[in-house]
Amino acid sequence: MLDSQTRQRISFFEQLHQQFLYLKGYGTYAYISANEVDQLYDSYLRHQQAFASSLSPQHLEINFIQSFIKSL
Repeated sequence: MLDSQTRQRISFFEQLHQQFLYLKGYGTYAYISANEVDQLYDSYLRHQQAFASSLSPQHLEINFIQSFIKSL
C-alpha cells in the first residue's frame, strides 16, 4: 500500500503530464527532463506549504502546474 507522500507525488506527476498534453499537445518529457520534474515537484511542495490554507490541494496543484507550463 502506498503512503500519502507517494500518492501525492504520483498525483502531481499525473496532473503535470495531463496539463502538458492539454496546454502544449505533448507529454511532460518532450519539454523537461526527469531531473527537472523532480525539482519542480520539490518547488511545488515549498509553494504548497506557503499557500496551503488559501486553496484546496488540487486547485493549488493545477494552478502551480499551469503557471509553470505557461512560463515555458
